[in-house]
Amino acid sequence: MPCAYLQGVRSLAVLALLAGCTQLGVVSDGTSVSVGRSNKGKIVDGVRCDRGEGFVVPKKWRERGNRYGTDELVDLIVGLGRRLHGPTRLAVADLSMRGGGLARPWHRSHQSGRDVDLLYYVRDAQGKPFEPEEMYVFDAAGVEKTGTGITIDFPRTWKLVRELVTAPEAAVQRVFMYEPFAVKLLEHAVAIGEPELLVARARKALKQPGDSAKHDDHIHVRVFCSATDQTLGCEDGGPMDMMIGRDEEIAAITHALATKATTAVTATALPSAAIGALCTPTPAQPVCVRHTVPPHLTRLAALLGGGRRIDLRWL
Repeated sequence: MPCAYLQGVRSLAVLALLAGCTQLGVVSDGTSVSVGRSNKGKIVDGVRCDRGEGFVVPKKWRERGNRYGTDELVDLIVGLGRRLHGPTRLAVADLSMRGGGLARPWHRSHQSGRDVDLLYYVRDAQGKPFEPEEMYVFDAAGVEKTGTGITIDFPRTWKLVRELVTAPEAAVQRVFMYEPFAVKLLEHAVAIGEPELLVARARKALKQPGDSAKHDDHIHVRVFCSATDQTLGCEDGGPMDMMIGRDEEIAAITHALATKATTAVTATALPSAAIGALCTPTPAQPVCVRHTVPPHLTRLAALLGGGRRIDLRWL
């Protein structure tokens, strides 16, 4: 069954609740209800998610059958697939079992429809992106441990994290992964000039679990209970820092990203006379920018160029 957006169905559920149908099992319009905690709970009317635009479920996880999530979690997966354009699709592993509960022997959490495992974006030994069919275990540098030459694609994985922490479909509580990978992603974000608010929000979300596997082979995403599900028994365990001031923080990040994009376009549109003449390139300094360039544009060029100065006329 393909995954789909479910806001219309959810609206019908709200009407049913307002009419007094608050007992579990009474809401029968297909809208999901997450009950309890992620490590001790269940899901009512969970949404099955096997395929969709921009993402793929590898065979191992299709056959395992842990494919059920809340409306919000499935909406999130669909939204990620649609926004993360690239040479390969996002690989989606386990959600929850049908009805939720303990999914032995694979998970202690994933019980209430609010958890999903995602595979890292990867490249083969030749540097070519490919869609993984299994969870590869990586060392702290992001290199697969058995000598295959497979590596984590950190720039694409950063784009995934960026979408997760600002997603409109669901409020993400945690993005669990191996801490050395989190550090590399944040370093990449700083190097490409991402807004400080975005980097700080990602730092809050990216955590290595202290009571389970270190997640050096996959990413584990957990979303908060929806407001409606909270009234029906859904419980958020763990820190709430990603929810505090969430809407205002995401609005500020969105504004900062839009400002960054506008500034880049402005720099591109500047005539050569406004930028200043370039010196003759040398091996030591392939492109030179004279001091007549405005300081904020020189900084922009450095950020976009990964620390090396670049010709602003070709930004």
